[in-house]
Amino acid sequence: MPPMSKRIRSAYARLVPAGALILAPVLSSCGGGGPAPSPATPSAAASEEAWRALATPRPEPLAGAPRVAVGALMLLDDPWKLNSPVDLSLGLSELVVTGLLRRRDVVLVERRRFAAAAERERRGLPRAPGSPPAGVSPGAEFVLSGTWARLGLDSAYLELRLTDVQTGTVAKTWRAATANDADPVALARTVVGSLLSALDAMGRRPAWADPHPEAAPPGYRPSGIPPAAVAAFLRGLAAEERWAWEGARRAYEAAIKAGGGAFFEAASALARTARLRMGGTLGAS
Repeated sequence: MPPMSKRIRSAYARLVPAGALILAPVLSSCGGGGPAPSPATPSAAASEEAWRALATPRPEPLAGAPRVAVGALMLLDDPWKLNSPVDLSLGLSELVVTGLLRRRDVVLVERRRFAAAAERERRGLPRAPGSPPAGVSPGAEFVLSGTWARLGLDSAYLELRLTDVQTGTVAKTWRAATANDADPVALARTVVGSLLSALDAMGRRPAWADPHPEAAPPGYRPSGIPPAAVAAFLRGLAAEERWAWEGARRAYEAAIKAGGGAFFEAASALARTARLRMGGTLGAS
């Protein structure tokens, strides 16, 4: 599979001229007298056609795929110093969310933003400007949560658990070792990979041949995704949290550009943003 589909490449081609740097910031002069950017510059808003091309459908889940929501994934340390516009624990959770969103053997159930939107609708409050409707959620069977902590100078561990939503009991707990200097994407992929192993042990995951097995390795391994790509992903998340669709698109595209075709989570986040922007709901997108 190529790192980017023809539909997305063609959408990019409509947004930027050949040879231009995608998403390069446009700085106005202090005097304010500079020319406004033309529609062909990298700062131009995406056309409706381009948004439709980016809004690729969610993968169709396999029969029997467990429905999993992602709860709090807490970081007890911050070795990266990314100057993130969002809390890094939220950033890690969303890297896991977008890692699960691309899969067919697990149904990712949006929990955090869906619950907030559904509560507003229940109370008869208006939606925030630009925000999508809550829609209908399939409901989660399990909630994944946990913590990451560095122990000394040479070890670090993820302590993870799956909680059964119906009974409220912890269905499974496990520990996954990581490097002490694990990069954020590698950490998120270790969470996803170890979750799959836990679901296998419970007999709850249907067989699926992942075309990108490196997105969910069975054990920790560095991701190779550079800090600049992660920082762009976090900017995209911050914009998406404000329902600022153009800002989210530009930042996620910058993350893909900096991380290359191997940054699967950024591609999933970009498609999700486009689906929500094009009329999707939090429960289904």
